[in-house]
Amino acid sequence: MMHVSELYGLDIYNDGARYVGKVNDVILNLESGKVVRLTTEPLRAVSKERAKAVLKDKSVLFKNVMAVGDIVIVGKGSNAPTREEEDAEVPKKGAAYERPRVKYPRRSLLGRTT
Repeated sequence: MMHVSELYGLDIYNDGARYVGKVNDVILNLESGKVVRLTTEPLRAVSKERAKAVLKDKSVLFKNVMAVGDIVIVGKGSNAPTREEEDAEVPKKGAAYERPRVKYPRRSLLGRTT
């Protein structure tokens, strides 16, 4: 077992010993708690199109990772996100952006809870 923070900066090689890049960002699925992708470029893109380009061309699916140690070794496979992964990676407008509502007890002027 390793912490997600230990992945940052590791070199990524494919199973043909070709250098892919360094781990720059780790994309997590917060609902399942699993790593989805490793990117070789920062994902601080200004536009949605640029973010999609980074995900398509400059990242690897974590399910293709064969081994992690001093380096990351990935197998052959498509880097293009599936529809389910795109949906999981891009937060929807609405509930994901709303602040959770917390109900606090009301107090009267005398300090009593009502």
